[in-house]
Amino acid sequence: MSAFSEKEPVGVVDPASQAPEGQAPTPLVEPVTSTPSAPATDTPASNDDTNAILATQQPQEQPLAADAEPTDAKREADLQQSAERDKETVEEFQYLLEKSQQLFSGLSDLPEIGSKYWQPHFQRTFEVYTKLWKFQNQHRVLLEKPEHYGLKRWEVGEIASKIGQLYYRYYLRTSETNYLHEAYVFYDAIRERNYFRGEQEVKNSALMIKKLRYYARFIVVCLQMNSTGMMLQLLEEVKSLIEVYSTVFNPVDKMEWALVVKEMALFMQAVCSPVPVDDAGVTLPAAYRLMPRRNMRIDKEPKFRLQEAVVVGNRPTQIKFSELTLDMYYVLQMLEREPNVNTTSMGATAPSEGAPTAVTEPSSTGISEAVRSPDMLEGASSAVPQERSEPNHTADTARSDSAEIKAKEKTEDTDRERDRAMRRPNPHKYVLYQPSVSQVQVYLANAFREIGDQGCVLLYLSSDGTRIDSENSASQHGFIGGIATSRRGQGDSTQDHSTDQLINTVHPADLVPFTRKPFFLIVESSCSTTYSNMPNLFNQPMLALLSPTSYPIHMNSGIYTFFLHSPLVAFCALSQITTMDAMQWTRVERMFGEFEDCVWEFVSKVKDARVRKFFGDDFLRQVVVRHVVCCVVLGMHREFVRKEHLPQASPELFAQIVDKPELVRRARAIIEECAVAEMYRMEESTVGSPRSPVTQLAPTDAVLST
Repeated sequence: MSAFSEKEPVGVVDPASQAPEGQAPTPLVEPVTSTPSAPATDTPASNDDTNAILATQQPQEQPLAADAEPTDAKREADLQQSAERDKETVEEFQYLLEKSQQLFSGLSDLPEIGSKYWQPHFQRTFEVYTKLWKFQNQHRVLLEKPEHYGLKRWEVGEIASKIGQLYYRYYLRTSETNYLHEAYVFYDAIRERNYFRGEQEVKNSALMIKKLRYYARFIVVCLQMNSTGMMLQLLEEVKSLIEVYSTVFNPVDKMEWALVVKEMALFMQAVCSPVPVDDAGVTLPAAYRLMPRRNMRIDKEPKFRLQEAVVVGNRPTQIKFSELTLDMYYVLQMLEREPNVNTTSMGATAPSEGAPTAVTEPSSTGISEAVRSPDMLEGASSAVPQERSEPNHTADTARSDSAEIKAKEKTEDTDRERDRAMRRPNPHKYVLYQPSVSQVQVYLANAFREIGDQGCVLLYLSSDGTRIDSENSASQHGFIGGIATSRRGQGDSTQDHSTDQLINTVHPADLVPFTRKPFFLIVESSCSTTYSNMPNLFNQPMLALLSPTSYPIHMNSGIYTFFLHSPLVAFCALSQITTMDAMQWTRVERMFGEFEDCVWEFVSKVKDARVRKFFGDDFLRQVVVRHVVCCVVLGMHREFVRKEHLPQASPELFAQIVDKPELVRRARAIIEECAVAEMYRMEESTVGSPRSPVTQLAPTDAVLST
C-alpha cells in the first residue's frame, strides 16, 4: 500500500462533464416561445389590450440581452481574479515550504535532554509539515505548471523524505517504535514511486547527493526494523548510484561515500550472518524486540517501570555503523517492543502521550489524520476492521458450540491483555558512542531526574576495561577501575598514563550517587567484575548483571550481550549452526520459549524484595531470565571451562537456579534437537562446574523460597 497519492486536486471540474455525451449543454435561459393566439379579426385592438401585450413582451427581451456572451472586459476580469488566486496559492506554498525548512533546520540545535525544551519545537514542525503536505497534494496540478511554480517530482520526494526524517528523529527522542515504522513507510513509498528518479540526477550533483543521503537514511531505518531483504536491495542500489556519482562527477567526497558503503556492508553481514538460513538460502525469521509471553505472570497493574536507559558504547575495534556498535544495536532492540502493526494499515498505533499533533490525532484507521491526510492513505479503508456479523446458530447447535465459544473468548481476553502490554511505552534511551566521563554523568543525572518514584534507570556499559593499581591511593576510595571512556575534547594529555586512565574511567564509585533510586546495571567488559561489590548505601533496589571477563570463542559482538538480545540466535552462532529446516527452526524457537518460561518459574521465587521489584517491568524481567539462560548454556559448553568465562550477578541470587535439573534437561533437549551434542557436556551434570565468584550475601538475604 502506498503512503502517498497523486490524485487530482479537489475542485477541478472537467467542462465536458457538465453535459451528457451526445447532447448539447443546457442553455443559460430557455428560449422564448409564442403562445397560441386567437384568429385574427378586423376588430382593431384597444389601447388597454395593446399596453398589456407590450407589458408582457418587454421583460422577455431584456434577459436575452443581459445573458448574452460576456464582454471582453468581464472575461479579462475573470482571468485576472483567477491569476490572483493562483498567485496566492503559490505564495502560500512558498511560505509553508520556507517555514518547514526553517523549523526542520532548528531540530539539530535542540538540546538532547529535557523534553519540555525540544517537544514544543517538534510540535510546531509536525504541524507545518502537515499543512505543507496537504497543501501541495491539493494544488499539485497548479504547482507543477512552469508558469506558476514548476514543482518537480524530486521536490515532492524531498518533502516526503523530510517527513520520514521527522518521524525517525522523533523515534530517537521517544524510543517509540511505531514512529520508526512510520519513517520506514515514508521512505519505502519514496522508493516505490521513484520520486528521486529522472534524467536530471545524472546532470545535477546536488540532486544525486540528496538521493544518496536518502538511501543511507533508509538503510539505517531498515536496519532498525530488521528488514533484511530490503537492506540487501538498498545496498546494491546505493552501490550502483555511488559508481555513477563517482564516474560522472568525480567528486572529492567519493572516498567518503565508498567508506559509508563498506561500513554498511560489514555491519549488515555482522547482523545477518549469525542467523541460520533455510534450505533455499532464505534467512529464518527471529523476534528481537520484546514480545509479551502469556506464561510469565504479569501484574495487572504494575507500579514499577523502567523509564530511562543510558546505553554507552566505547569499543573502537568493534564493527559499527552510524555511531552504533553491534553491542549497542543489540541492547537498543532488547529495550523496545515490536511495533504494533496489526491495528492499522500503516502499522501505527495510538502514540504515547505528549506526541506531536500531527501524529497523535487518530483517524478512523487509527493513524494520524494530519501528515498522512487526505490522500496519502490510498486504500487505507481496506485495513479498517469491518464489523463481523454474529453467527446465526440454531438452538440445536448453540449448545454444542458453547465450549468453542468460551475457548475463543478466553483467547480474545488473552490477546487483549497482550495488546495492553504492547501499548505500554518503551523506556526512553540515551545512546552515547565513545562518550567522556562527564557526558556519562550528565546523561545519567538527567535520567535520574526524569524518573518518578516508581521508575528505574538502566545503565548499559560496553567498553574495554581499565584496572587501577591497588597501590594507587584512589583505589582505597572505590576508584578501582571499570570501563574506559573517550578523551575527546580534552586536548593533548600532559599527565602520565596511570593518571590518564584513572581520570577517563567510569569507576564503581562514580555510580554510587545514582543508586539513590532503583538502579539496574549491565556491563559488557573485560573488567565487568569490578562492579560486583558496589555498595548499596541507600537501601534501594539495585542489581548488576556482569558479563564474562574473557571469551574462549571470538564473535563480532559480546556473547553475553548477544544472549540478552536473542538467546536463540546467540545459541546458533555459538554452536556454529548456519542452516536449519524451517520446521525444525519453529520447534527450536518454541523450545527456547518454553525454556525461558521454565526459568521464570524459578526466578519468580526469589525472595529479595528489592530485586523482586525489578520483575514488575517486562524488559527487566526478560533480561534477568535471559541472563540465567546464558549462564546455563555457557556452563554446559566445552570451551567455557574457567570462572572468567561465565557471567555473574550482584547480588548473586541466581547461582542456585542455574544448576536446577529441569533447566539442564531443557537445555540438553535443545542441544539434541540441533544435533550439536559434541560441543556440550551432555553426560555430566553442570552442578559443580566452574562458576563466577558468588557475592557474599548478608545472613538476612534469603535467595530462594522453600
